[in-house]
Amino acid sequence: MPLFDYRCRCGARFEKLMRSWREANPDCPRCGEHSERVPSRVALVGGARPPVGADQAPNSWEGTRRGDREYVAAWRRALDRRSKLEEKYPELATKREAIAAHEGVFEKAPLTYRELAQRATSSGDANSAAAEAGRSRKPTDQVT
Repeated sequence: MPLFDYRCRCGARFEKLMRSWREANPDCPRCGEHSERVPSRVALVGGARPPVGADQAPNSWEGTRRGDREYVAAWRRALDRRSKLEEKYPELATKREAIAAHEGVFEKAPLTYRELAQRATSSGDANSAAAEAGRSRKPTDQVT
């Protein structure tokens, strides 16, 4: 049996179990006047949160609980859910590029393979392109 909310002109509000929504509105229990049905209050419980992304995923053997199969499988499922969400909403996707170098002068601004390829287009040499990228990142206040 559904529970409906009612109110009366006298200001009384009450709930009543009814057999059907088609049944006539009950009289007010306070004054006995005819009542009218009001929309029920909606309970909003919980919240929405996107699935975890690759940034939160473990990235070491110890981080996977030393290769625990169930833990790794749970992460795989979570990352698959995130991937499906990013397909539907590309603005949520984390932009990730392959990193060619991340130590030394590249610590604050890693050298990506894309940048390396762009720098190597003129010379055709990846080593000289990496050296050029390193020189462009050196602080100007350092004496060499």
